Amino acid sequence: MKEAANPFSRTGPFPRTGLPRGPLAGLMTGLLASLVAGALALPRAGLAASAADAPAAAAAAGEGWILGVAAVPTPQAPGAKVRTPARIEVLAGRAEQGGSTLRAVAAGQAARQVAEGALDAWVGVWPGDDAAPPAGVRAAALGWSASPMAIMRTDTDIRAWSDLSGRTVCLSADGRASGELSARFGAIEQLYPSAADALLALRIGQCDAAVQDEDFLKALLAFPEWKKFSAQLAPYRTLTLTRLTRDGLAAPREAAMRQATSPERLRALARLQARDIAFEVYLDQTVPDCH
Repeated sequence: MKEAANPFSRTGPFPRTGLPRGPLAGLMTGLLASLVAGALALPRAGLAASAADAPAAAAAAGEGWILGVAAVPTPQAPGAKVRTPARIEVLAGRAEQGGSTLRAVAAGQAARQVAEGALDAWVGVWPGDDAAPPAGVRAAALGWSASPMAIMRTDTDIRAWSDLSGRTVCLSADGRASGELSARFGAIEQLYPSAADALLALRIGQCDAAVQDEDFLKALLAFPEWKKFSAQLAPYRTLTLTRLTRDGLAAPREAAMRQATSPERLRALARLQARDIAFEVYLDQTVPDCH
């Protein structure tokens, strides 16, 4: 059997560690995983240093602007495994990354709450994409594809979405496709607490495919450790992220909001998101993907 894919390889997203092989390899790998998991419980310096420094300064001047998103993840319990959210807009708005106060607001209520001043901005898949926003509210496309894309092992016999009928699909609870694949294609949905858990299930053979946002999965597949799982189903429908803002925002808040949710920052966060989720999968993968 082959070893589990090791993201510490020279070509992977993390540096080579020089881990031993043979009888001590398992012990040393476990020790390393424990040490790294502890380190990951601290604020992630990579996110703060590269993608969020500018928004952090702007947010400080913006006096805590309020960002609405469709769902706000439940805070992780002390000592729980680190899990990176699946939705990029949640990462963009997290206060510790120089963003905003997050508030859960359903897409159908977003424009009204922005217009009334309950929110400074809202980011998500807005159902009014084809309609003009109400007076005093501006809508801007952010260039992020939240369209449902599937990835599978390269030796899969799945060639079309219709082939998912009766097959298992791993989804994350904070993703966007729950309930849709069973209703539309007859797939057997398996829901996991996070993107890392759903992708781990794919790697160890608990499902035939995994579905997440198209732009996230494309960033993930850039890592060589995911080459074995790079078979794809292109999105069957188009979903994009939209930012709603109201006119008349104070200049500091306007600047903070624009920097935190700009297409450029979303791309930077996506690279870090994919790296972190790939690492979370690696740390938990104790079963070789030799099924």
